[in-house]
Amino acid sequence: MIIAQSYEELLKKNKKLVFIDVRSPKEYKEAHIPDAVNIPVFSDKEREIIGTLYKKEGKKEAIREALKRVGPKVYDIYTEMEKYVERDAEIVVYCARGGMRSSAVVSFFKEFSLPLVKLAKGYKGYRSYLNEKLPEMVAQCEYTALYGKTGSGKTKILKVLEKRGYDVLDLEECANNRGSLLGSIGLGEKYSQKFFESQVLKRFLSFKTKKIIIEGESKRIGNIVMPKYLYEAVINSEKLLVETELAKRIDIIKEEYLKESYEKQEIIETLKKLGRYIGEKQINEYIEKIEKEEYDFVIKELIEKYYDKVYTTKNKVFQKTFYNKNEEECADEIVKYIFG
Repeated sequence: MIIAQSYEELLKKNKKLVFIDVRSPKEYKEAHIPDAVNIPVFSDKEREIIGTLYKKEGKKEAIREALKRVGPKVYDIYTEMEKYVERDAEIVVYCARGGMRSSAVVSFFKEFSLPLVKLAKGYKGYRSYLNEKLPEMVAQCEYTALYGKTGSGKTKILKVLEKRGYDVLDLEECANNRGSLLGSIGLGEKYSQKFFESQVLKRFLSFKTKKIIIEGESKRIGNIVMPKYLYEAVINSEKLLVETELAKRIDIIKEEYLKESYEKQEIIETLKKLGRYIGEKQINEYIEKIEKEEYDFVIKELIEKYYDKVYTTKNKVFQKTFYNKNEEECADEIVKYIFG
């Protein structure tokens, strides 16, 4: 007998949940439940073939083709799933809609004593839960937002607060983007809109209180657009301003963007996108400086000639201003102000 439970029912169990996503790699890459493991039943090409067969020749022929292709993979799928069996953990299998793929896997492998549960309605069921519950969760909380110019250390302060156990919603981390035209440098592939929302839900499910500290953001974070209910929470938050001296801002930006894994060419290609705002001649000068690794000059120029000019505090009223000479000390002052 297949045990199928909704995402909400699974959360109520208060057990460790290990999600196994049996969709194709392409489906998984677009968006998935955070921390889910992809053990695909079909490759992208196989899924396409079976789908086409279903449309042209019907369900029966599609099932035959599916069985033919999955048969040789049974051993590998089983050994992969076996790796994630843990004591006191629920192993939850899902596909797109809780249909053939997850049902077949759960039904078949339960006969081999793998303790599997099927996610009712699959990834679509999870998204239904998110779309219904996340706006409610967001509306139930109070927010304090940190604002400040590029490089002022807001994200570093948030990390200090999070490490100390305060509930922090790092929207840039959820979006995998630092919130500017150059914000994706060194961060790998872009997140989809759906995966951003999944990351936000994951944070809310982990919060212990209703008092959340966030960073003040515009509605768009790189390629991500905040849902209206989330953006309204940001703009209606209590607002604190973080001010930092220029030299420290340069150091913070350099530390963040020039990590060990950075690629100079990625910086150059991304920098070219600013040409329409700064001018091609100026960008070419910056590229020459980047080639020579004269980063301090370029960062200072970008701060003064671009970022500080586009940053505006118009229509924002700040309850208090904090001066960031040291992130730990600045975090102390912010905690004292927020929590008394």
